[in-house]
Amino acid sequence: MTHRVSTAARGDHTVYTLHDDATGASASVLPAFGFNLFDLRLPVAGKVRPVLDATPDFADNPAKASHNGTPILFPYPNRVAHAGFTFKGTTYELPVNNGEHSIHGFAIDAPWDVDGVSTAGGEASITGRYQLSKNSPKLRPHWPTDAILKVRYGLSGRRLSMTVSVTNPTADDLPYGFGIHPYFLCPFTPGGDPGKTRVVIPATEYWVLDGQVPTGDRRAVDARLDFRAGQPMKGLKLDDVLTGLRLEAGHSLCRLVDETLNAEFRLVCDAKIREIVLFTPPWSPGAIAVEPYTQTTDAINLASKGVDGGLRVLKHGATETLTIVMETIG
Repeated sequence: MTHRVSTAARGDHTVYTLHDDATGASASVLPAFGFNLFDLRLPVAGKVRPVLDATPDFADNPAKASHNGTPILFPYPNRVAHAGFTFKGTTYELPVNNGEHSIHGFAIDAPWDVDGVSTAGGEASITGRYQLSKNSPKLRPHWPTDAILKVRYGLSGRRLSMTVSVTNPTADDLPYGFGIHPYFLCPFTPGGDPGKTRVVIPATEYWVLDGQVPTGDRRAVDARLDFRAGQPMKGLKLDDVLTGLRLEAGHSLCRLVDETLNAEFRLVCDAKIREIVLFTPPWSPGAIAVEPYTQTTDAINLASKGVDGGLRVLKHGATETLTIVMETIG
């Protein structure tokens, strides 16, 4: 059997690992802590290599949810200014967990339900389910409605596909934003030369920030934030929101190129992904967070000011789906 799903006890939790035995690729997920994809190994330059950054004991002692693997951000990615907003005439307060702001939503460290695993269809897969009222019941009063989020990871060959669906089970409008915060290794080998890499992002604009919160202004990318032709990892210091993504065949393509290995990692997102946040974590200089979002930071407050920051609103019973693909070339 080429594709399989295994489980293992790590600390007090169960880790699910997807395998493609033909290529040696694997993907490990921790459902009990945000359904975090914390270890992804794909063929790169003739060898199966880790492409995600996480602490070695993350699965045994999960902590610092936003610092490891692939944090899932819902129902809002990044910050909501001053930890509050007004929607349809009602004001909501959020947990204050980033200075005076609220950051990264409710699903990031919540226990998720495993909705199923499979080895059908030429891939190994796992689906996780998060419902605000069930998996984060104490936080439900802080959001206008209940919400259901499903994430399916499918592994085949040197590709991991991520299929995301958001459903509104209530009679009222559901505002939401979705994002992930993956930490990718670049260069691909420990001790590799960051000067011989390229970070390529097809963004034509960026959001002007004031204290990491958008002012509402967008500008054409300048020399510091123009990654269309690629910039080396060496010396990058970033915590910026890029937008105006150029699409090819309805998708955007972000690339991390290791010129020493003549190989690259690709992040392919469908058109519902409007923004890419770039962040260089000071605690891990060999990693870069390339974060696909459906909206910019603080989109729900920008919407009340008449600024289109990408806030999505679902009617009763409606479902929206998006896809993100992680793959290697070379």
